[in-house]
This record gives sequence, structure tokens and C-alpha cells, in this order.
Amino acid sequence: MRDDPVAEIPTISDAKPHATAAYRVLYDGQCEICQACVSWLKTLDHENKTVCLPISAESLATVDARLGMDDCLRELHVVTPGGEVYRGWDAVTCLARLFPATRVIGVLGQRFPFRSAGQLAYRFVATNRYSLSKCRGGACSSTTTRSRS
Repeated sequence: MRDDPVAEIPTISDAKPHATAAYRVLYDGQCEICQACVSWLKTLDHENKTVCLPISAESLATVDARLGMDDCLRELHVVTPGGEVYRGWDAVTCLARLFPATRVIGVLGQRFPFRSAGQLAYRFVATNRYSLSKCRGGACSSTTTRSRS
């Protein structure tokens, strides 16, 4: 797993994707669940197949012009070396297929009924991730500010 800074990732200025050497994984750097998943990914990625980038306006503009901040904050996004964009459960299975230890999850996760179950589970976790984690004491910059009484 490379920890290359965003500046070293080739800039994509138009909607047509350009190939790069690694899968670019965009995650919410403020979310503990997202951070834990990135830690697992780094553990699995002995061959530097992925680059994990916390979501920011700069990283989105640098990685792929098609990516939107709100969409990326809502769920995991992966941009493949060929320029394909996967999101949510499809992004999880895309990454799972990269590693021998998780390949069966990636393959079965795209087939019925596993795909439907995976999508439901993913949506539940993505929707409730801030309440499921401490999210740095509720200080996440990407959460909606709630009025306090």
C-alpha cells in the first residue's frame, strides 16, 4: 500500500479516465470505520495495488473529475487503473478481488443472493457509520451539524 501524497497522482482534467498503476480508494478520513477498513486494506496489500486517499476537494479533482464530494462522503469510491469508478458494495467487491485472502468475497459478492445481502449490509453500515463509531467524539467535519440543547 503506497502512501503517496495526492500531488504525485496524475491529474485528470476531463471526464475521460486515464490509466494509472494503482486502484485509488477514496474514503472519509474522519470516520473510524473507514479508517479501520483502510488499515485492513493496507494489511492485505503487499504488492502496492492501491492508494488510499482521504476525501478532500483537492484529492477528488486530482483523481477523477467525475467524482462528487457528497457522493464520495456517502459511500466508498474506487477508481481502477483503467478509469472505471466503483462505489459502495461494488467498490468493496472490486477491492476484495485484488487479494487472495478476500477474493472469494469479491467473486461471490457480485452474485445473487450475496450481492443483494452485501448491498443491504453495506447501506446499513454506510448510513449509520457515525452512530456505530465514536467518529472522534462526534467531531467529524463531514457530518451534518446538529443543534444541541
